[in-house]
Amino acid sequence: MPVYSRKNIADGIGYTTIIDPKFKTNKIQVMFITELKKETASHNAMAVGIIGTSNSRYKNLSLLTDKLNELYGASINVDISKQADEQILSISISSIHNRYALESEDISNSVLEILMDCIFSPNASNGKFSEEPFNFRKKDHLDSIDAEINNKRNYAVIQTHKEAYKGENSENSAYGTKEDTEAVTPESAFEAYQKILKTAQTEIFFVGPEKDDIIEKIITEKFSKLERMPENLNFISPSPLKKEVSRVEEHLDVKQCKMVLALKSSCQDEYIMKFVNTVLGATAVSKLFINVREKKSLCYYCASAYNFWKQTMFIDCGIEEANIEETEKEILNQINEMKCGNITDEEMNHALLSIKNSLNGVGDTSFSYISWYFNGFIKNNVIDTETAINKYASITKQDLIEAAKTLELDTVYVMKGEKA
Repeated sequence: MPVYSRKNIADGIGYTTIIDPKFKTNKIQVMFITELKKETASHNAMAVGIIGTSNSRYKNLSLLTDKLNELYGASINVDISKQADEQILSISISSIHNRYALESEDISNSVLEILMDCIFSPNASNGKFSEEPFNFRKKDHLDSIDAEINNKRNYAVIQTHKEAYKGENSENSAYGTKEDTEAVTPESAFEAYQKILKTAQTEIFFVGPEKDDIIEKIITEKFSKLERMPENLNFISPSPLKKEVSRVEEHLDVKQCKMVLALKSSCQDEYIMKFVNTVLGATAVSKLFINVREKKSLCYYCASAYNFWKQTMFIDCGIEEANIEETEKEILNQINEMKCGNITDEEMNHALLSIKNSLNGVGDTSFSYISWYFNGFIKNNVIDTETAINKYASITKQDLIEAAKTLELDTVYVMKGEKA
């Protein structure tokens, strides 16, 4: 079992250690969490992207990568995502643990110094980021936004999010829009970054085989000097059900149509709703896969995913245009089957086994540990995976029936081929 510990090191800044002797690497991840707003999303994403590609010592990605390669292939990464109505901007660095260095080099301190320089000494002067890293990141950022449409399945889900959460922060992309990104300047990105340092809820994670007091000391000293006015964030923000089902149709250059259904729930029990989702459409033995795809051959794929933070279930499928209406009808029929109590012991056992397998995989990577404990922290419910498994195991068929009854259709998005 890992040893988990979290402490506050400054106003709105937490430092978490997750120690597991099986690892041969260290990972430090800094997560800046701020409200996801259309007018700031692109600036924030650009700013953190820039600090992940350069600093005042290594002024471009090439120089930074060369230095990291010298440190036994250490790596630095930036991740931009959203959770509920919040934007999460992460920068992380990974390296081998000192004990595996051939010449007893202090790899841990070297990579920490690089990360601290990226955060506290970026490649910027006179109130703006330097042109080279800014232009590199801007092109990369715009390419990422343009590429969203290439993955049609993911794009359909994104479009459904926009419609289902219209008027809420979560309708926005964590990357912002192409138009807003094109308007970002070196000055405005740097200004956004200064605001992030001041106002973002900040969670710092260290994952490694043993505790490192020096790393904690340096990080604490650096972050405790910041002037802070942290935002108050609310991760659990259920999305209200629309008075009428919203239907959106989009025509693109596709041969296989896509359909995504968004259903909203009033059930506040995360474990029961995730169990419902697993029985319904999260595995290859779920109701949607067996009945909609296999038995009726209505679609190429059909799967569900549950967003606890917004209490919304998304069901997406790839279909022929002629089957759109019938597929929607059968998906809703499978949900109605659950509402009526048609859930077999075999379905429950398969779902529980799938959930156990997923939870037993927590800790296979540093990322999975960070994700698990971060989610526990923001829910104010940090538990180990064994406790979570026991919670799922105590769920009854009647629990699933009552939870399924709360699911109501909110949004239907359909992607069809271009009109002739």
